[in-house]
Amino acid sequence: MKTVLTAIAAAIGIMTANAAFAADEFVPETLSVEKEIKPGPNAFILDQNWRGASRVNVFSTDDLTNKGLMSLGLTGNFLVSKDAKTAWTISVFPKRIVHGPLEAVLQEHDVKTLTIRREIAISEKMAQSLAYSSLLKLSADEKYALVQNATPASSVSVVDLAAGKEIGEVPTPGCWGVYALPEGLGFSTLCGDGTLATFRVNANGSYAAPVKSEKFFDADTDAVFMHAERAGKELLFISFTGNLFRIDNSGAQPKVKEKYNFAAAIPGGWRPGGYQISAYNAANNVLFVGMHPEGHEGSHKEPASEVWALDLKTKTVQYRSAVEKLSSIFVSADKAPVLIGLSETADVTRYEIDPTARYAAKPTHKLEKIGEYTQLGYATGEAK
Repeated sequence: MKTVLTAIAAAIGIMTANAAFAADEFVPETLSVEKEIKPGPNAFILDQNWRGASRVNVFSTDDLTNKGLMSLGLTGNFLVSKDAKTAWTISVFPKRIVHGPLEAVLQEHDVKTLTIRREIAISEKMAQSLAYSSLLKLSADEKYALVQNATPASSVSVVDLAAGKEIGEVPTPGCWGVYALPEGLGFSTLCGDGTLATFRVNANGSYAAPVKSEKFFDADTDAVFMHAERAGKELLFISFTGNLFRIDNSGAQPKVKEKYNFAAAIPGGWRPGGYQISAYNAANNVLFVGMHPEGHEGSHKEPASEVWALDLKTKTVQYRSAVEKLSSIFVSADKAPVLIGLSETADVTRYEIDPTARYAAKPTHKLEKIGEYTQLGYATGEAK
């Protein structure tokens, strides 16, 4: 009898609970997607992946608030248009991941909505490489894209963005990297014999024979980094030992305008190191360079423990800011700029640059481990 009464009590309890639940109307949670990212300056950081989808993370330059991301394929690379409204990405989509056919594409992304506007098929020769700024460029008028290829033979694909198709391939034997001309359609490329070669390209994809600069570096004794910054008509290349080369590639033949070593007179064996090793701020005519001490042959990828602010007018190091193992840096275009530093462990640090304190860098915000591998970024717009 006791067992029966217990069962009846349990049943009544369940019925009472169900009645209580039924009395409360269930309201499902409503999810939404923002149509546009929040306004303000943006920091774009590539998280390159060799095992799955790469992505471009978009953060606020003001405080590193996460705004969203743009998805792309394996071994992705990217750049941002001059007006900061469009991002262009390249990547591959392998059918079987480890072997077999693949599709290489150039994708146009709308920055405001972080959506893909269109996709253009490009040559499967596209270099599947670590992400460097010199592997994807736009022409000076941004009507053409220039894509580095490797088979492993080196060449550059020319993509007509208005027509939405690849119109030509320029062989660049013995040379690597794409540095768009400051005017017209064409590019320069860095060659193993110590020169810079310029190719002029026609609107139909045909091209003229290359014209080389004089030899300005020795790949065996003091090679130059592939990353270069543009200052007006000049490209700024840095060598492994700290030589700065200013090369005008606006004319028919690239001209070496200046060379000097900004590190040799400073004790400690300081050398540049990393991937995106320098960042140019035109508003102050200052080049920021990531540096490490006790440099030696083979240390050119060592992360920076200091960022030096180099005044290009006076050719002097204005300030040496202590940083924590940065492998890449990039800077906004403002008079009081913001510098963003990336580590090999995918940490991101924001620094405020004070022009009144000789361009000292003050850390203000930090994000840890934002992805797999981050070595390429751009900062756009006005920063607070």
